[in-house]
Amino acid sequence: MTTAPMSGPVLSPAARIGRILVIPASLGAVAIIVTTLLGRPGLGLLITVGLALGALNGVLAERAGSRLTADDDKSTVVAGSMKRLGVITIIALAIAFLARPDGWTVLVGLAVYQLIALAAALGAAAKEARTG
Repeated sequence: MTTAPMSGPVLSPAARIGRILVIPASLGAVAIIVTTLLGRPGLGLLITVGLALGALNGVLAERAGSRLTADDDKSTVVAGSMKRLGVITIIALAIAFLARPDGWTVLVGLAVYQLIALAAALGAAAKEARTG
């Protein structure tokens, strides 16, 4: 099995995890500041919790990906991903339910994290396509 050449520096697992956490932490701080200025600090905290759940999913996915080998069965990988996503979803929905009426903003934070992760993946794929 061959793999495509990687462009750019090879990052350690700790550096990759650090990159996963920087943007959500920054956005969470901005959300707290903005919603506090608007008189609704709880909304910012709940959005930040959603961003943190997304980041937790990203860290766990990174850790799972770093342990993969060529011999791993696809069904095992899929099962692990589904279990991880299921737990994150249950936690997010429980917080949304328990923190009514503003709890839905946890889901906003989680969705924002997923959009950030998608943009990062698309950016990396586009860079790889350009460099060949």
